[in-house]
Amino acid sequence: MLNGAVIVESLRPGAEFDGAQLTLRKLSRVEVADNTPEQPKIWTLVEFSSDADPGELASHFASALYGRGWYASYDTDDETYVIFPGKVFHYRKGDKPAREEVKKYARCAGVPDPQLDW
Repeated sequence: MLNGAVIVESLRPGAEFDGAQLTLRKLSRVEVADNTPEQPKIWTLVEFSSDADPGELASHFASALYGRGWYASYDTDDETYVIFPGKVFHYRKGDKPAREEVKKYARCAGVPDPQLDW
């Protein structure tokens, strides 16, 4: 079982997750103070769980995300997945060097530090 979140506004038009076996845990609208110029001020946050294969789901997200500064993330029991448009990272929980590598990439991809919360 994996648990994660995605911001609806980060998905490209036409993206679908009907076969991805996502179970909605929580849906909320949030106003953010640290949005970038490319991001809207109000986001629709979808928190989900899934029994899907983590790698396959990551590939699906990588093709569904678009735009600068966006990512989706989820955790399995042992690993953290952080997915950007066209790019997937995953690392074992507790692997600080790997986490820092993902943060470095995220910053270059336009994600502000306050949003590096996976």
